[in-house]
Amino acid sequence: MLCDFCHENEAVIYMEQTVAGQKRKIHMCLECAAERGISPDASSIQSSIGDLFKELADISKNILRKESKLCPVCGISLGEIQKTGTTGCPECYSVFKSEIRSLLESNGIKEQFKGDLPARLAHFKSILRDRMILQNKLNDALQNENYEKAAMYRDYLKALEQNSVSNGTDE
Repeated sequence: MLCDFCHENEAVIYMEQTVAGQKRKIHMCLECAAERGISPDASSIQSSIGDLFKELADISKNILRKESKLCPVCGISLGEIQKTGTTGCPECYSVFKSEIRSLLESNGIKEQFKGDLPARLAHFKSILRDRMILQNKLNDALQNENYEKAAMYRDYLKALEQNSVSNGTDE
């Protein structure tokens, strides 16, 4: 079993807490246990077990947050993008804009791409842009309770999605 904190080393210390019939377990390697003031010697525990479970919960929340945010077009998660280094579709760049930017900056890339868009993607980009504009107009119409315009934008979106570029054609 791997350590719940570093997810790299083999766990050698196991703790279990039972509160109101609900069990929570922690698995730690020696390095992570030493960082938290815990040694295999039962008489030298210097840290509260409650603090350990709180820290583990915070780590789990961060992992779940990365995995729960998904691209609405291709369904890829932020965690998957960070693992593979690739996005699932062009819209991932707008959905995960700040996260991708910080990921690139951590790799030393700080400037925006200034090259040309390949000719084969020009049509795809225009459809994505149209879809995003229509979606924003639909959201605004719904927020302003203008349901007639919202229905019109919904119909435009459906028509645009029926003629998607996923089949690889320009039609």
